[in-house]
Amino acid sequence: EVKSGKFIGWDDPRTWSVQSLKRRGFLAESIREFVESIGLNEKDIIVPIESLYAINRKLIDEKADRYSFLQEPVKLNISHNVKEIEVKVHPEKAKTRKIEVNELYISGKDFENFKGKEVRLMHLFNIKLGKKQEITGTENKEIPRINWISDFVNARILMPNASWISGIAEIAVEKLKINDIIQFERFGFVRFDNINEAGEYEFWFAHR
Repeated sequence: EVKSGKFIGWDDPRTWSVQSLKRRGFLAESIREFVESIGLNEKDIIVPIESLYAINRKLIDEKADRYSFLQEPVKLNISHNVKEIEVKVHPEKAKTRKIEVNELYISGKDFENFKGKEVRLMHLFNIKLGKKQEITGTENKEIPRINWISDFVNARILMPNASWISGIAEIAVEKLKINDIIQFERFGFVRFDNINEAGEYEFWFAHR
């Protein structure tokens, strides 16, 4: 498949090579720990890939800053007086970043799944979704919490089966460096790979 051009190279996510794992955002320490946990065995085995995910998650979770990515974004028809908010870059870090709040977008999936219900826009306020959206308060209640984006860049994510998922990412990803590993909240961990010719920010999916 590599020689024929079906795969983009040895780092194609479908090869499951060390090169592909590295490009997806797996640390060398994770692969080493995973291999040592399996040990040497001459018998055929089924590789417990979820174990590799768990090991890598343990090592990158404390370092990966949080951002938002939305598929099939839907613009909310809502007026508000919030100009800017300040949120933590990571639940366990003191560092924060400011987010300007202008127009609001949520994912098409969330819009359909929670239509007619009250949800909380994370770090912002509560709204009721429907043909008309309305703010219902700022109390942090026990209701579904969903991602939102205001200013954005176009982005897409390469999945392990080599399919692309397109959408938008919050504009703060403009400050990322190639190879940075982050977490798109409610989506999963990804590695920033490049900006393509169309100006889209490309990420490779690691795991949830």
